[in-house]
Amino acid sequence: MILRTVSATLAAFWVAGSALAACPDANDGHADFYPTAERLPENLLRIYVYFPRAMGQQEGLENVQLLDDKGDAMPGVFLANRSDLWSPDRHRLTMLLDPGRVKTGLIANAELGRALVPGRMYAFEVSGTALDADGCPLGTNTRHEFMVTAADLDPPDPARWTLKAPAAKTTEPLIVSLGSAHDHLSLAFRLRVHDAKGRSLAGAITLGDGEETWQFTPRNPWSATPYDLVIDETLEDLAGNRPGQLFDRPIAQEPVPWTQKLQFTPHS
Repeated sequence: MILRTVSATLAAFWVAGSALAACPDANDGHADFYPTAERLPENLLRIYVYFPRAMGQQEGLENVQLLDDKGDAMPGVFLANRSDLWSPDRHRLTMLLDPGRVKTGLIANAELGRALVPGRMYAFEVSGTALDADGCPLGTNTRHEFMVTAADLDPPDPARWTLKAPAAKTTEPLIVSLGSAHDHLSLAFRLRVHDAKGRSLAGAITLGDGEETWQFTPRNPWSATPYDLVIDETLEDLAGNRPGQLFDRPIAQEPVPWTQKLQFTPHS
């Protein structure tokens, strides 16, 4: 099982170098993509690109493309924001597939349909000509290929998750099998482990299996007492669905009740 440590991915730091410094080798220009899964739903809402270096102010949508199964770029797929959705350190770029095409009942969806078609192969690609904050090109194209599956119309349901409790008096991880892929930033920030007094535990979060598995390794050993896995209502899957409600739903439709916390007890 391939695991990725969220803290290591999110905490990418950049130290500004001299404008006269030589540009990095092209082999250092590889970008990473989330979701990491190789099978993604046709109503996928967003992708994230992690760049190896802080990027320039003008870099953004024009350097990330969706390619069809022939390798041709597909225009008009991403939402054109006035300001690109960059992280403060300009290492992470969030790309939104146009919600108007993703969500049924809207004009763009009716006229153009969704960009992704089930059963076909696609790829996200970052251009090697994209410039970093020092004006240096990444130097190499990076591509993530994937197969499209049917639309995900099944909201996250914590009641169906499987928890593997750790052993008491150890720092073994709590392992949570989610049953489907979730947005990796949601998993990093919307799930927390609380002790019996409602205090959030410090520790490290690790994701695996294409963001279908969530692991929490505590800083301090577990005690043999009950803990709660607390789920925030804004947790999202890859299609923007939240617990108890679909992203693609009538505005008047109310969310259905859902399990907001799961209890577990480390075993002896």
